[in-house]
Amino acid sequence: MRFPECVKCYKAIPWIGIGSNSSLFVMKLSVGLFSGSQALIADSLYSLKDVASSSVIWISARISERGMDPEHPYGHEKVEFFATLVISIFLFLASGYMLVFALDFIFNQSHVQPPHLIALFAAIVSVLVNIFLYKYSRCVAYETNSPLVATASRHNEADAFSSSLVIIAVSAGHFGILILDPIVASIEAAHLGMLSFSLLRDSYAGLMDKSLPEETNNYIKKVTKRISGVDSISKVRTRQMGHKVWIELTIKVSPAISVVRARGISESVEEELFNHVPHVSNVLVRFEGSPATVDV
Repeated sequence: MRFPECVKCYKAIPWIGIGSNSSLFVMKLSVGLFSGSQALIADSLYSLKDVASSSVIWISARISERGMDPEHPYGHEKVEFFATLVISIFLFLASGYMLVFALDFIFNQSHVQPPHLIALFAAIVSVLVNIFLYKYSRCVAYETNSPLVATASRHNEADAFSSSLVIIAVSAGHFGILILDPIVASIEAAHLGMLSFSLLRDSYAGLMDKSLPEETNNYIKKVTKRISGVDSISKVRTRQMGHKVWIELTIKVSPAISVVRARGISESVEEELFNHVPHVSNVLVRFEGSPATVDV
Protein backbone atom coordinates (compact mmCIF):
# COMPACT_ATOMS: atom_id res chain seq x y z
CA MET A 1 0.00 0.00 0.00
CA ARG A 2 1.21 3.53 -0.75
CA PHE A 3 0.27 5.28 2.47
CA PRO A 4 0.55 4.23 6.15
CA GLU A 5 -2.87 5.81 6.72
CA CYS A 6 -4.38 2.95 4.69
CA VAL A 7 -3.89 0.62 7.66
CA LYS A 8 -5.92 2.96 9.86
CA CYS A 9 -8.64 3.17 7.22
CA TYR A 10 -8.69 -0.63 6.90
CA LYS A 11 -9.20 -1.01 10.64
CA ALA A 12 -11.86 1.72 10.67
CA ILE A 13 -13.91 0.26 7.81
CA PRO A 14 -15.88 -2.23 9.97
CA TRP A 15 -16.88 0.39 12.53
CA ILE A 16 -17.87 2.92 9.88
CA GLY A 17 -19.89 0.24 8.10
CA ILE A 18 -21.61 -1.03 11.23
CA GLY A 19 -22.50 2.45 12.47
CA SER A 20 -23.73 3.91 9.20
CA ASN A 21 -25.59 0.84 7.96
CA SER A 22 -27.25 0.18 11.32
CA SER A 23 -28.59 3.73 11.21
CA LEU A 24 -29.72 3.32 7.60
CA PHE A 25 -31.43 0.00 8.37
CA VAL A 26 -33.43 1.43 11.26
CA MET A 27 -34.33 4.54 9.27
CA LYS A 28 -35.38 2.72 6.09
CA LEU A 29 -37.32 -0.02 7.86
CA SER A 30 -39.25 2.36 10.11
CA VAL A 31 -39.93 4.84 7.30
CA GLY A 32 -40.84 1.98 4.94
CA LEU A 33 -43.39 0.59 7.38
CA PHE A 34 -44.80 4.05 8.10
CA SER A 35 -44.97 5.14 4.45
CA GLY A 36 -46.18 1.81 3.06
CA SER A 37 -43.27 1.52 0.60
CA GLN A 38 -42.44 -2.13 -0.08
CA ALA A 39 -39.39 -1.03 -2.07
CA LEU A 40 -37.96 0.85 0.90
CA ILE A 41 -38.57 -2.10 3.22
CA ALA A 42 -36.71 -4.33 0.78
CA ASP A 43 -33.97 -1.70 0.52
CA SER A 44 -33.56 -1.78 4.31
CA LEU A 45 -32.43 -5.40 4.04
CA TYR A 46 -29.49 -4.22 1.93
CA SER A 47 -28.35 -2.19 4.92
CA LEU A 48 -28.94 -5.11 7.29
CA LYS A 49 -26.79 -7.23 5.02
CA ASP A 50 -24.04 -4.61 5.20
CA VAL A 51 -24.15 -4.62 9.00
CA ALA A 52 -23.51 -8.36 8.89
CA SER A 53 -20.74 -7.87 6.32
CA SER A 54 -18.99 -5.20 8.38
CA SER A 55 -19.20 -7.37 11.49
CA VAL A 56 -17.59 -10.26 9.63
CA ILE A 57 -14.86 -7.93 8.30
CA TRP A 58 -14.01 -6.93 11.85
CA ILE A 59 -13.90 -10.54 13.07
CA SER A 60 -11.84 -11.62 10.04
CA ALA A 61 -9.38 -8.76 10.47
CA ARG A 62 -8.82 -9.77 14.08
CA ILE A 63 -8.25 -13.41 13.14
CA SER A 64 -6.02 -12.73 10.12
CA GLU A 65 -3.75 -10.48 12.22
CA ARG A 66 -2.62 -13.50 14.25
CA GLY A 67 -0.16 -14.40 11.52
CA MET A 68 1.62 -17.74 11.28
CA ASP A 69 1.90 -20.26 14.11
CA PRO A 70 2.87 -23.95 14.38
CA GLU A 71 -0.69 -25.08 13.68
CA HIS A 72 -1.22 -22.56 10.86
CA PRO A 73 2.11 -22.26 9.00
CA TYR A 74 0.44 -20.31 6.18
CA GLY A 75 -1.29 -17.84 8.50
CA HIS A 76 -5.00 -17.10 8.92
CA GLU A 77 -5.65 -14.85 5.91
CA LYS A 78 -8.00 -17.33 4.22
CA VAL A 79 -10.57 -16.57 6.85
CA GLU A 80 -11.54 -13.63 4.62
CA PHE A 81 -12.63 -15.98 1.85
CA PHE A 82 -14.56 -18.14 4.31
CA ALA A 83 -16.26 -15.05 5.75
CA THR A 84 -17.18 -13.90 2.24
CA LEU A 85 -18.67 -17.34 1.57
CA VAL A 86 -20.85 -17.04 4.67
CA ILE A 87 -22.02 -13.58 3.60
CA SER A 88 -22.83 -14.73 0.07
CA ILE A 89 -24.96 -17.63 1.33
CA PHE A 90 -26.84 -15.26 3.65
CA LEU A 91 -27.41 -12.84 0.76
CA PHE A 92 -28.67 -15.59 -1.50
CA LEU A 93 -31.25 -16.75 1.04
CA ALA A 94 -32.32 -13.19 1.89
CA SER A 95 -32.71 -12.24 -1.76
CA GLY A 96 -34.83 -15.35 -2.39
CA TYR A 97 -37.17 -14.41 0.43
CA MET A 98 -37.38 -10.82 -0.79
CA LEU A 99 -38.20 -11.92 -4.33
CA VAL A 100 -40.99 -14.28 -3.25
CA PHE A 101 -42.48 -11.60 -0.97
CA ALA A 102 -42.35 -8.91 -3.67
CA LEU A 103 -43.92 -11.14 -6.36
CA ASP A 104 -46.65 -12.22 -3.95
CA PHE A 105 -47.41 -8.56 -3.26
CA ILE A 106 -47.62 -7.81 -6.99
CA PHE A 107 -50.02 -10.64 -7.84
CA ASN A 108 -52.08 -11.04 -4.69
CA GLN A 109 -52.33 -7.59 -3.14
CA SER A 110 -53.21 -4.13 -4.36
CA HIS A 111 -51.94 -0.65 -3.64
CA VAL A 112 -54.68 1.74 -2.57
CA GLN A 113 -52.41 4.61 -1.56
CA PRO A 114 -49.06 5.79 -2.92
CA PRO A 115 -46.14 5.67 -0.48
CA HIS A 116 -45.76 8.71 1.76
CA LEU A 117 -43.20 11.22 0.48
CA ILE A 118 -41.08 10.72 3.59
CA ALA A 119 -39.90 7.53 1.86
CA LEU A 120 -38.42 9.72 -0.87
CA PHE A 121 -36.39 11.67 1.69
CA ALA A 122 -35.11 8.44 3.29
CA ALA A 123 -34.05 7.06 -0.09
CA ILE A 124 -32.15 10.25 -1.00
CA VAL A 125 -30.26 10.14 2.31
CA SER A 126 -29.42 6.47 1.67
CA VAL A 127 -28.07 7.21 -1.81
CA LEU A 128 -25.76 9.97 -0.55
CA VAL A 129 -24.44 7.92 2.36
CA ASN A 130 -23.80 4.85 0.22
CA ILE A 131 -22.00 6.82 -2.48
CA PHE A 132 -19.61 8.11 0.19
CA LEU A 133 -19.15 4.61 1.67
CA TYR A 134 -18.57 3.14 -1.81
CA LYS A 135 -15.81 5.58 -2.69
CA TYR A 136 -14.17 5.26 0.73
CA SER A 137 -14.21 1.45 0.81
CA ARG A 138 -13.15 1.16 -2.84
CA CYS A 139 -10.02 3.20 -2.05
CA VAL A 140 -9.21 1.03 0.97
CA ALA A 141 -9.82 -2.18 -1.00
CA TYR A 142 -7.46 -1.02 -3.77
CA GLU A 143 -4.67 -0.10 -1.36
CA THR A 144 -4.93 -3.17 0.89
CA ASN A 145 -6.05 -5.76 -1.71
CA SER A 146 -8.59 -7.09 0.79
CA PRO A 147 -11.35 -9.24 -0.77
CA LEU A 148 -13.67 -8.51 2.13
CA VAL A 149 -13.32 -4.74 1.82
CA ALA A 150 -13.79 -5.10 -1.94
CA THR A 151 -16.97 -7.02 -1.13
CA ALA A 152 -18.12 -4.21 1.17
CA SER A 153 -17.43 -1.70 -1.59
CA ARG A 154 -19.61 -3.62 -4.03
CA HIS A 155 -22.31 -3.80 -1.37
CA ASN A 156 -22.32 -0.01 -1.00
CA GLU A 157 -22.50 0.42 -4.77
CA ALA A 158 -25.45 -1.98 -4.89
CA ASP A 159 -27.12 -0.11 -2.02
CA ALA A 160 -26.82 3.22 -3.82
CA PHE A 161 -28.38 1.61 -6.91
CA SER A 162 -31.16 0.09 -4.82
CA SER A 163 -32.02 3.36 -3.09
CA SER A 164 -32.05 5.14 -6.46
CA LEU A 165 -34.74 2.72 -7.60
CA VAL A 166 -36.74 3.53 -4.47
CA ILE A 167 -36.62 7.22 -5.40
CA ILE A 168 -38.06 6.36 -8.81
CA ALA A 169 -40.76 4.07 -7.35
CA VAL A 170 -41.96 6.54 -4.71
CA SER A 171 -41.99 9.41 -7.21
CA ALA A 172 -43.90 7.29 -9.72
CA GLY A 173 -46.47 6.38 -7.06
CA HIS A 174 -47.49 10.00 -6.74
CA PHE A 175 -48.13 10.09 -10.48
CA GLY A 176 -50.50 7.14 -10.27
CA ILE A 177 -48.06 4.33 -11.14
CA LEU A 178 -48.73 2.42 -7.91
CA ILE A 179 -47.52 -1.01 -9.05
CA LEU A 180 -43.94 0.26 -9.54
CA ASP A 181 -43.15 0.06 -5.81
CA PRO A 182 -43.45 -3.76 -5.50
CA ILE A 183 -41.85 -4.14 -8.93
CA VAL A 184 -38.80 -2.23 -7.67
CA ALA A 185 -38.77 -4.48 -4.58
CA SER A 186 -38.56 -7.54 -6.87
CA ILE A 187 -35.79 -5.92 -8.94
CA GLU A 188 -33.85 -5.26 -5.75
CA ALA A 189 -34.22 -8.89 -4.75
CA ALA A 190 -33.01 -10.13 -8.14
CA HIS A 191 -30.05 -7.72 -8.08
CA LEU A 192 -29.08 -8.86 -4.59
CA GLY A 193 -29.31 -12.47 -5.73
CA MET A 194 -26.93 -11.85 -8.64
CA LEU A 195 -24.51 -10.07 -6.33
CA SER A 196 -24.60 -12.96 -3.86
CA PHE A 197 -23.86 -15.44 -6.65
CA SER A 198 -20.85 -13.39 -7.74
CA LEU A 199 -19.53 -13.28 -4.17
CA LEU A 200 -20.12 -17.01 -3.77
CA ARG A 201 -18.08 -17.70 -6.90
CA ASP A 202 -15.22 -15.42 -5.82
CA SER A 203 -15.02 -16.85 -2.31
CA TYR A 204 -15.06 -20.42 -3.63
CA ALA A 205 -12.23 -19.58 -6.02
CA GLY A 206 -10.17 -18.15 -3.15
CA LEU A 207 -10.74 -21.16 -0.92
CA MET A 208 -9.74 -23.48 -3.76
CA ASP A 209 -6.48 -21.55 -4.35
CA LYS A 210 -7.40 -20.34 -7.81
CA SER A 211 -4.46 -18.76 -9.60
CA LEU A 212 -4.19 -14.98 -9.84
CA PRO A 213 -5.47 -13.36 -13.07
CA GLU A 214 -3.51 -14.15 -16.22
CA GLU A 215 -2.33 -10.55 -16.60
CA THR A 216 -0.83 -10.68 -13.09
CA ASN A 217 0.97 -13.95 -13.83
CA ASN A 218 2.29 -12.50 -17.08
CA TYR A 219 3.57 -9.45 -15.21
CA ILE A 220 5.35 -11.73 -12.72
CA LYS A 221 7.05 -13.49 -15.64
CA LYS A 222 8.02 -10.16 -17.16
CA VAL A 223 9.60 -8.94 -13.90
CA THR A 224 11.43 -12.24 -13.47
CA LYS A 225 12.91 -12.24 -16.98
CA ARG A 226 14.49 -8.85 -16.32
CA ILE A 227 16.98 -10.48 -13.95
CA SER A 228 20.32 -11.28 -15.55
CA GLY A 229 21.02 -15.01 -15.54
CA VAL A 230 17.40 -16.15 -15.87
CA ASP A 231 17.25 -18.19 -19.08
CA SER A 232 13.55 -19.07 -18.84
CA ILE A 233 10.69 -19.79 -16.45
CA SER A 234 9.49 -23.36 -16.25
CA LYS A 235 6.73 -23.03 -13.67
CA VAL A 236 4.65 -20.27 -12.06
CA ARG A 237 2.21 -20.83 -9.23
CA THR A 238 0.25 -18.00 -7.63
CA ARG A 239 -2.57 -17.71 -5.16
CA GLN A 240 -4.22 -15.11 -2.98
CA MET A 241 -4.25 -15.60 0.79
CA GLY A 242 -6.78 -13.05 1.98
CA HIS A 243 -5.42 -9.69 0.86
CA LYS A 244 -1.90 -11.07 0.39
CA VAL A 245 -0.31 -12.60 -2.71
CA TRP A 246 1.85 -15.74 -2.65
CA ILE A 247 4.18 -16.58 -5.53
CA GLU A 248 6.07 -19.79 -6.28
CA LEU A 249 8.11 -20.15 -9.44
CA THR A 250 10.90 -22.20 -10.95
CA ILE A 251 13.51 -20.56 -13.13
CA LYS A 252 16.02 -22.16 -15.48
CA VAL A 253 19.65 -21.10 -15.32
CA SER A 254 22.71 -22.19 -17.23
CA PRO A 255 24.00 -25.56 -15.97
CA ALA A 256 27.52 -24.18 -16.35
CA ILE A 257 27.21 -21.70 -13.45
CA SER A 258 27.88 -22.55 -9.81
CA VAL A 259 25.21 -23.29 -7.24
CA VAL A 260 26.22 -20.14 -5.35
CA ARG A 261 25.69 -18.04 -8.48
CA ALA A 262 22.32 -19.71 -9.18
CA ARG A 263 21.24 -19.05 -5.61
CA GLY A 264 22.17 -15.41 -6.02
CA ILE A 265 20.04 -15.17 -9.17
CA SER A 266 17.08 -16.68 -7.31
CA GLU A 267 17.46 -14.19 -4.47
CA SER A 268 17.58 -11.34 -6.99
CA VAL A 269 14.31 -12.60 -8.50
CA GLU A 270 12.68 -12.72 -5.08
CA GLU A 271 13.78 -9.18 -4.28
CA GLU A 272 12.56 -7.89 -7.64
CA LEU A 273 9.14 -9.49 -7.19
CA PHE A 274 8.77 -8.08 -3.68
CA ASN A 275 9.61 -4.62 -5.00
CA HIS A 276 7.39 -4.61 -8.09
CA VAL A 277 4.37 -6.88 -7.51
CA PRO A 278 1.77 -5.27 -5.21
CA HIS A 279 0.64 -6.94 -1.98
CA VAL A 280 3.22 -9.75 -2.12
CA SER A 281 3.59 -11.57 1.19
CA ASN A 282 5.64 -14.62 0.24
CA VAL A 283 7.89 -15.52 -2.70
CA LEU A 284 9.54 -18.92 -3.20
CA VAL A 285 11.95 -19.23 -6.12
CA ARG A 286 13.53 -22.51 -7.19
CA PHE A 287 16.22 -22.85 -9.81
CA GLU A 288 17.07 -25.74 -12.06
CA GLY A 289 19.59 -26.51 -14.71
CA SER A 290 19.92 -29.46 -16.99
CA PRO A 291 19.87 -32.22 -15.96
CA ALA A 292 20.13 -31.53 -12.20
CA THR A 293 17.56 -29.66 -10.18
CA VAL A 294 18.41 -27.85 -6.98
CA ASP A 295 15.91 -26.29 -4.58
CA VAL A 296 16.56 -22.99 -2.92
